[in-house]
Amino acid sequence: MDITLYEVGTSRSLRCRWTLKELGIDYQSIEDRSLLRSDELKQFHPLGKMPVALIDGQPLFESSAICTYFADHADGVDLIAKPGTWGRAKHDQWVSFNLSELEAWLWSTAVNTFVLPEEERIPECIPQNQKMFKKGALVLDRFLAENEYLVEDRFTVTDIIVGYSLNWARRQGLTESFPAIDSYLKRLFSRENCVLPE
Repeated sequence: MDITLYEVGTSRSLRCRWTLKELGIDYQSIEDRSLLRSDELKQFHPLGKMPVALIDGQPLFESSAICTYFADHADGVDLIAKPGTWGRAKHDQWVSFNLSELEAWLWSTAVNTFVLPEEERIPECIPQNQKMFKKGALVLDRFLAENEYLVEDRFTVTDIIVGYSLNWARRQGLTESFPAIDSYLKRLFSRENCVLPE
């Protein structure tokens, strides 16, 4: 694969970078915040957001989709449950759960804290966001109390995708009452290729 990754800072593009490192795949990085919402980037992502991966000249956006594609098409590294297996169904389950029950609330808080201009923010939503996040986090904390990883009892790209969101929450102080999540994050941090900010 010939890969160019448009990425920025500690955004969700870290998922893609981490996945590529785990897979040992070389890629060209374009890390330029000024490209956000630019006409150049909108050629590849309708909203001009990052990450975007150009894979053999074809654009793919949304970090979870990008990471899943990389893992599916890597040679010699088994980082994802095979399509059609129960493990793959569980991958889809946890990625979907993460996006709807965890990350949506974190993103809403970000939007209303620093993404939007101050006059457009609705800070009153933040306590509700935190409450709803913690409901989803409790589900994962209970699962991780009995399982080291999310799929097939081994580290997979599912952990990269979900682990990014849990670390985002940890940095907001939202995981303090979830000891299994904190232990899980420590396992992820200990990986040689982990790029999550501690």
